[in-house]
Amino acid sequence: MDQVKIGKLIAQCRKEKKLTQKDLANLLGVTDKSVSKWECGGCLPDVSLYKELCNILGITLNEFFSGEKIADENYKEKADDNLYIALESSVFSLKDRINYFKKKWEKEHFFILTIWMLIIVFFIIFGFIKDNGLQYLFMIIGFISGIAENNRMMAYIEKNAYGKQSNISIKDFNNSIQSFKETKNIIKQFASKEEAIDYLVSETGLKRSECSKAYDFILNLEKNND
Repeated sequence: MDQVKIGKLIAQCRKEKKLTQKDLANLLGVTDKSVSKWECGGCLPDVSLYKELCNILGITLNEFFSGEKIADENYKEKADDNLYIALESSVFSLKDRINYFKKKWEKEHFFILTIWMLIIVFFIIFGFIKDNGLQYLFMIIGFISGIAENNRMMAYIEKNAYGKQSNISIKDFNNSIQSFKETKNIIKQFASKEEAIDYLVSETGLKRSECSKAYDFILNLEKNND
């Protein structure tokens, strides 16, 4: 299936129905960011949303898969084409493929990740024993490494499960470090911890508890440097 073509059809039909991205998102119970990604061709909606989405947009499932409105005389031909495409790309086994490659990546990287985690834990404990501030530095390194490794895993899954080419380079990691520095400067400007955590949650997509820990790490590191 052509994700870009389908995305354009969704945008076209949404506008014809005089709906904003937020309106469509509310009707489907998703975020407007998700709708934006669909329309940009970044990804497809979840399979469970297909029927309801088509009903709202006033199109058939066949037209959705085709990414275009279909004239009556071409309907059967397009239906056959879409069936072959669905079978060939194994659309409905995508979840299984994602789980398979996630487990495969974790198995292949288990040893390295374990060693790296033990090193970080060692220096964190060492820092607390010596009370030299080293523990906060390695907490931050561990936090950033976790994000970088998760990105690498998702890129691996995307490449193998979706058939897309995507890689994480040292440049990407350095960019993550720079983003962290910028984040540190930003959260210091918030009037309260809760407001800063709300910002971190919205920007990173991480759990609130993880963002709360990250906030504490950053401030502790800042105090230690002072």
